[in-house]
Amino acid sequence: MFELEFERHGPITVAHFSGDMVLETAVQLRSRLEEALKTPKVKDVALDLATVEKIDTTGLGALVGASTSGRARGKRLMLYRPAPHVLKTLEDSEISGFFPLLEDEDDLLARLPNSI
Repeated sequence: MFELEFERHGPITVAHFSGDMVLETAVQLRSRLEEALKTPKVKDVALDLATVEKIDTTGLGALVGASTSGRARGKRLMLYRPAPHVLKTLEDSEISGFFPLLEDEDDLLARLPNSI
């Protein structure tokens, strides 16, 4: 189970994720991220991963799929504040360079128009 709450800040949407990013949630997660990336006037989605409890390769696949779909529309899925175990899973899967990474709030604020 997971929760995903969206905050719109001009051309950037921040998606706050909490819960598990695993096989049971992957299809729904990808679908919700793709919908956010289809939103008119949204350029980027910053997925806040600070409170991910579990992640597996299926969860990573959902992120890659949503990102690829967004790129086809000229939009980006960025990973924001990934928890240490999420970073390790990205590195172990050798896809850590696939996503733009926002390490902290300063990185996010630098991308927001006129701040929050």
